[in-house]
Amino acid sequence: MIRLFIAALILVTIYSIYYDLSSGTIPEPAAPVAATVPATNTDTETESSALSSPTNNLYIEVEIKAGDTVLTVAEKIANKPIPVSITQLIEDFQNLNEGITPEKIQIGKTYKFPVY
Repeated sequence: MIRLFIAALILVTIYSIYYDLSSGTIPEPAAPVAATVPATNTDTETESSALSSPTNNLYIEVEIKAGDTVLTVAEKIANKPIPVSITQLIEDFQNLNEGITPEKIQIGKTYKFPVY
């Protein structure tokens, strides 16, 4: 009887590990609700030139939630790893947000993020 219990316990453990690795048990976070707005202020040329690609004259305004970082929000927007260096992302973020550094973002506030 003990062997049957141990065998069942091992099978349940193996199935749990398989399910966790294949499907995952942590729900994916909801996509940020924001509108894509073209940069229309007088600094458009400066902001556009700071972005790495000529098609990146757009930004998205995102409200920061607990656990968000500039890198994670940029990856959520792109739905993949960002195609630029982290240094470039930081420069673009600071240009769009009047010099606010990524370390100073606050939960509940809205910031502009470049679209890559």
